[in-house]
Amino acid sequence: MILVFDVGNTNIEIGSFSQELGNEEIIATARRFTRREETSDELAFFVLRFLEVNKIETADIKKIVFSSVVPQLNFCFYHFAEKYFPKSKIIEVTSFIHLGINNKYKNPSEVGADRLVNAAYVFHVYKCNSIIIDMGTATTFCAVTEKGDYLGGAIMPGIYTSSQALFQKAAKLQSVEICRQKKIMGNSTVEAVESGIYFSNLYAVNGIINQIKKELQFDNCFIIGTGGYASLFADDVFDVYDEELAMKGLKYIADIN
Repeated sequence: MILVFDVGNTNIEIGSFSQELGNEEIIATARRFTRREETSDELAFFVLRFLEVNKIETADIKKIVFSSVVPQLNFCFYHFAEKYFPKSKIIEVTSFIHLGINNKYKNPSEVGADRLVNAAYVFHVYKCNSIIIDMGTATTFCAVTEKGDYLGGAIMPGIYTSSQALFQKAAKLQSVEICRQKKIMGNSTVEAVESGIYFSNLYAVNGIINQIKKELQFDNCFIIGTGGYASLFADDVFDVYDEELAMKGLKYIADIN
């Protein structure tokens, strides 16, 4: 059995997979809020409870793979794995391990582990010019060529991150639900804010995609979305929306390492 962890700024997601090479079917998954001051023992309580609920024996865990964009928690994961799973192989996703892609970033070690995981898996599956949009705390855009060259991309504030900044700075505007909208014109303040948040992100995402296509001469390319808020734009932007892209990518990286 393999355990994978996607450590994001907002959430930590855990997934379990079979050890069978090429089998990317998720057995079980769970998510919790990210706490930067978390200890390895606190993390263990979450993981051991996850295993207990899903009737997975700790002795069956042969590999632990994690990607993290929260450096403060990296040591916590190593200490947790070494203490509670001493016989398991530990793999941290960095630019220095085998990913199956060619990292063409100016400084390869600067690329977020989450972006590398997504790019590695998309190239592994689709083998074509691709643009990956991950809509979480930040909205990231990554371009991968049909030859497996990771070229970088763009990063903008996530839809929730930017909307919270608006509510904090504008005294008369109250927090609203972030949801898909059918029309721009709102005839109440709530409708106007909901529309503005949705369409500003929709047009920004489409505009950045079109500019990436132009700069890289990606006449025909695959657009894939993932992340917590990407589902709102699944029908308007993406060729494919894959909520579990990171989990599957971590399993793929476990297989090739």
